[in-house]
Amino acid sequence: MGKTYTFVGLSADGRSPFVDIRVFENGEDPAIHARGVLDEHRSCARIEVWDGHVRLFTVGRDLADTGEVAPG
Repeated sequence: MGKTYTFVGLSADGRSPFVDIRVFENGEDPAIHARGVLDEHRSCARIEVWDGHVRLFTVGRDLADTGEVAPG
């Protein structure tokens, strides 16, 4: 059975134009998917990756501006 992750797209002003919920099997990397989603949704400044009620990490367009650290 896979693990479910929620990918929340956020614009620069904090609005969320979309949410993507995916089930990943063993070995799949949610960080890779988050980067791809960010590339597809140019209106978003960052993608938050959640496991249930816990935010795991954020992938941003410019990590220096957000202060976030990309995984992997």
